[in-house]
Amino acid sequence: MSTTQAKPEQPRAEEPKYPTTGEPISTIARRARAGLWTLIVMDAAGTIAIVIAYSYLWALNVNGGWAPPGASLTATETNQTIPSTPPAASFATEWPFWAILGLVVLSTLATWFGYRELKRGNHAGMVVGTGAALVVSVGALVAQWIQISTFPFAAGDGAYASAVLLLCASNIFNLIILIFLQLGMLIRTHKGLVSEAVHYQPQILSYWMVWLCIAFLLGAICTSFMVESPNLDPAIFGTFQQQS
Repeated sequence: MSTTQAKPEQPRAEEPKYPTTGEPISTIARRARAGLWTLIVMDAAGTIAIVIAYSYLWALNVNGGWAPPGASLTATETNQTIPSTPPAASFATEWPFWAILGLVVLSTLATWFGYRELKRGNHAGMVVGTGAALVVSVGALVAQWIQISTFPFAAGDGAYASAVLLLCASNIFNLIILIFLQLGMLIRTHKGLVSEAVHYQPQILSYWMVWLCIAFLLGAICTSFMVESPNLDPAIFGTFQQQS
């Protein structure tokens, strides 16, 4: 009769604790991810609402008031005679929207690079990636501010002008949050609070930045492919009309 001896149980490795609170890192990470997804859902709701409003105004073209004064439209679209010398206001140039999107994508790639290097134990790589991402994000914020301050229209120059300015204001808001988070991540990494064991923070920041790429892409698509309204026979409501 053969007897088998039970193998001695291997001691379980103790889960690393977060240095500032002493809680297991998995517990902190779970709460942080829940907070991140809540932030993404809230921001997505606002962005999608702006995109829907933009699309609705573009399609409806109430009283021909979609386009800013000076845009190349027909008399049917404006419900009035086009002046021989139209004002300077017109549609926004398209390429800056895509250039700013490119900067956000570049910053996202730099953040992911830093996160991957941190997981490999390369602390310096994390600092370089996050620092580069921060610099690019600041550049995107400056570019967005220059764009919004040099538009050939004001908020009162038609529904298009209001919708585009609201999209750009949303971009500025998101970039300010992003820069704040990246700066905090860089400082925490430099102080050793973000490490190979505590890598969930740059991970969730990377997720947030992926969403920002989608948000900026939606704005670029709207402002590039939904410019002149397809509604050549717009509805007439009261005395509302395009400002001239």
